[in-house]
Amino acid sequence: MPNARADELYTELQGWLCAQLAEELGLPPAAVDPTEPMSSYGLDSIKAITLLATVEDHVGFEIDPNALWEFPTAASLAESLVDQLAARAR
Repeated sequence: MPNARADELYTELQGWLCAQLAEELGLPPAAVDPTEPMSSYGLDSIKAITLLATVEDHVGFEIDPNALWEFPTAASLAESLVDQLAARAR
């Protein structure tokens, strides 16, 4: 992430992803560590699909369904999303 705006967007997306994961799984938002695999909180394939649809609505583009497994933490997924958003802005 090359600039301050990208860093800010990364932080916002990471926090938002943690909040969405917590909501989907019925956890308090503070219980979700962005560096822990989302599956460690009980994210199964059905809940992952729901979460993925929510993320797609938020960022405004379709995401590869394997993204939640390729980027298993909120931190890594946020970084990937920031990269994809930057590429789309070019």
